[in-house]
Amino acid sequence: MKAKRTTSEAAKIVGIHLATLQRWIAQGKVKAPRPTLIGAVGYRLWSADDIAELKEVKKAVYCKGRGRKSNPKL
Repeated sequence: MKAKRTTSEAAKIVGIHLATLQRWIAQGKVKAPRPTLIGAVGYRLWSADDIAELKEVKKAVYCKGRGRKSNPKL
């Protein structure tokens, strides 16, 4: 695995849509890495530890096809 991944790559690895990950970041469910400027564009670069934490959040929150879990353990 590469040392750092973009937000869209991290979402794909975890198995969620990019919009879902962005919503979780906005709602405070996921602590996203600080943006890094590459040229004039800011990218959030996710490490392997960040992605592992994201997978744990997905287990607690996400329940595809059966609705949301009623009592997420965050």
